[in-house]
Amino acid sequence: MDCAYNLFGGAPVLKKYQTNATISRVGQPFMIPAANGAGVPLCTVSSATDFMGVNLDTATYATAQGSTDPAALLTLNIRPDSVYKARLSGSATEGTALTLYDVTVASTSGLVVQTGDDWSTVTQDEGTIWGYDGANAGIMRKITSVSTSDATVTVAFPYDTVVGDNFLRAPFTPGQSTLVLLSTNVTEIDCSSAVGSGGTWRVIELQAADASANGRYNSFAFIQASDSVFAGQLT
Repeated sequence: MDCAYNLFGGAPVLKKYQTNATISRVGQPFMIPAANGAGVPLCTVSSATDFMGVNLDTATYATAQGSTDPAALLTLNIRPDSVYKARLSGSATEGTALTLYDVTVASTSGLVVQTGDDWSTVTQDEGTIWGYDGANAGIMRKITSVSTSDATVTVAFPYDTVVGDNFLRAPFTPGQSTLVLLSTNVTEIDCSSAVGSGGTWRVIELQAADASANGRYNSFAFIQASDSVFAGQLT
């Protein structure tokens, strides 16, 4: 994930902190160390409790004394109002394509997207659905109820859904209290998860791309950590 903007304008605030492990990726979130910890640890896939910031560089961890200081330092953006752009992944593995859901039964009301897939076991109720191709390509709707075969929306899609149209989905709705689950490497959002299965990260906006923009690989959410230790509040 990368800093997209700050809610109150201005530039990122960059500070260096000692890490507790070798870090080979940038764009990962870190939190404050636990007691007896050697440095800042990675956040987990489901929590950014006591969030500090996202790294802009890498570091090689060492503990043994040598001719140079062995401490490994990471540069973190610690601005609590920073909003991060995170890619939507089709699984817990970063870089996975989003799953296509093809319409199997047409709807002339625009209120039901019936694909024959299970939308309820790993629930997508309160998530978002958008057209990947067809007449409703690029158009998003909040999911308000689900079943084992379809997703229902309250505000109709402007066009009929026809057999063969494809849709994409995400397990959150921007601006709502839904929390998101990150990928294994905590750089992307795991869209194979159920709505509400994550923690701490909240979605401000969704960049839902259709087939013309290769939306299975190029859809993003803009997220903010709701538990920053630098936000001036007790956590």
